[in-house]
Amino acid sequence: MEHCHYCCFDFIEMNNEARAEATMKKAVRPAGTSLGPGLLRSGTEVRMPDRSGNVPPNPLDGRVVGTGIDEDPDSDFEGMECYVIQYGEGFKHSMKYPTEWVHEEWLVKDAGRWVPAETFVNTL
Repeated sequence: MEHCHYCCFDFIEMNNEARAEATMKKAVRPAGTSLGPGLLRSGTEVRMPDRSGNVPPNPLDGRVVGTGIDEDPDSDFEGMECYVIQYGEGFKHSMKYPTEWVHEEWLVKDAGRWVPAETFVNTL
C-alpha cells in the first residue's frame, strides 16, 4: 500500500524522509572530530552567504557535524560527498550540502571572524 485511500497520505515519502533523517543522525560526530583529510572538523561553524540581494542579508548559519554520501534519489546531490550541517535556532534542523560546494561558496568562523572556507580548508 503506497497511499491511504481515505486520506491520500503518501507512506513511501514518509518512510524516505524518516530514512534520510536517520542517515543524517548516524553521520553526526562529536565536536572536534576529524572528518577526513581536506575536510572541516565536526563542530566547525559555517555560514552560507545570502546572495539574494536582501537588505539586510539573511545568511544561513550552522555547524558541520558529519559527512556522508547523499543517497536520496530525489536530491540534486545524489551520489556526492556531503557535509551534514545542523542549523536554525538551537541547531535543531539538519541538511546535507556537498563538501566541494561548502569549500567553494561558504564561510567558516575562525577566531571570531568569517573567512572563506576554501582558505580555511587549505590551512588544515
